[in-house]
Amino acid sequence: MIKVNDKWLRILLPLVPCCIITYFYLSGGKNISVTNLIYVAMIVAICETVRYLVYKSRSWFGGKYTRTKRIATLFLAGCFSTSVIFIISKALRNYAAFGEFRMSSSYGSNVYVNNTQLTVGVVGTSIFYSVFVFLALFFIYETVYHFARLRFTEKQRDKLEKEKLQAELQQLKGIVNPHFLFNNLNSLSSLISEDPAQAEAFLNEFTQVFRYLLRNNNTELSTVAEELKFIHSYYHLLQTRYGSSISLTVVVSELVQEQLLPPLTLQLLVENAVKHNRLQKEAPLLIEIFSEGEHTLVVRNNVSKREKAVESTGIGLHSINSRYQLLGHPGLDITHTTEHFTVRIPLIEAPTASRVFPAKEAALTVL
Repeated sequence: MIKVNDKWLRILLPLVPCCIITYFYLSGGKNISVTNLIYVAMIVAICETVRYLVYKSRSWFGGKYTRTKRIATLFLAGCFSTSVIFIISKALRNYAAFGEFRMSSSYGSNVYVNNTQLTVGVVGTSIFYSVFVFLALFFIYETVYHFARLRFTEKQRDKLEKEKLQAELQQLKGIVNPHFLFNNLNSLSSLISEDPAQAEAFLNEFTQVFRYLLRNNNTELSTVAEELKFIHSYYHLLQTRYGSSISLTVVVSELVQEQLLPPLTLQLLVENAVKHNRLQKEAPLLIEIFSEGEHTLVVRNNVSKREKAVESTGIGLHSINSRYQLLGHPGLDITHTTEHFTVRIPLIEAPTASRVFPAKEAALTVL
């Protein structure tokens, strides 16, 4: 259902001619009389009647020749209604002025065409004027409805696009999480027999990771501090699997700790780096997470492509950009060179963020 917001138009359309009438009467030394009030009531009645007919007529017909039937019927109904209001108004004004309903063709019922006076009677005059008044109001209200329909269509398109993106994100969650679970359960299974103590530590971090996943699965944003705490547990799982073949360095200013970003953003970028690069003890994968100013977080890794290239689906980066799009914020800034793959993450200002942290660097280096 298209809702037309024309409140100001409904006020201005009667107000403008009413102000003109009032001005001419007052400037001529005349007082506002009952006749003037009848004029005002007539203008309001005509505007509201035509408005109702224009909007309501869209539901009158269906099937073949809908537009033609609507326009023809609307023209006849509009001219008839407007003419009736003109006639009633004229009769009431004559009664207010002369004490009787004068409807004869000899008073106030003349039409001038090329300086030629035509006496057509009150009814003829009303019909003549009603055609022009109706056509003018019809054009105005049709234009207003047209723009309202454009706005409605745009909102519907945005709504459908948002629902589509949300469905894609839910689908991504269903793909990524089982894959992640399968890999780490395999690692845990190997550690149980080889190193029970390490298996216990691995299980503890694994529990922390999945607790975070479950808690933030349906949230739109999380703080940088929460994401860094999560990435520490996630990195412990990676280091258990790959050993010294991977290294993570985190240097993030405390000024940005309470700013926001979509949950799992850092995990997806780190996972993306592991997926597309070789992990060797001689040439480890070096991942850096650091702040850049007060509104940007940077994730950078050295490039060491696998001998057998992994097909890139772009799911991880697309997932993050989709979340930013849903939130109405600009997405990632990606720079890819032969030496480094760098992603700049825009941070979202927390509405109630407390800016009490000292301007110093808090660094965590994991070897």
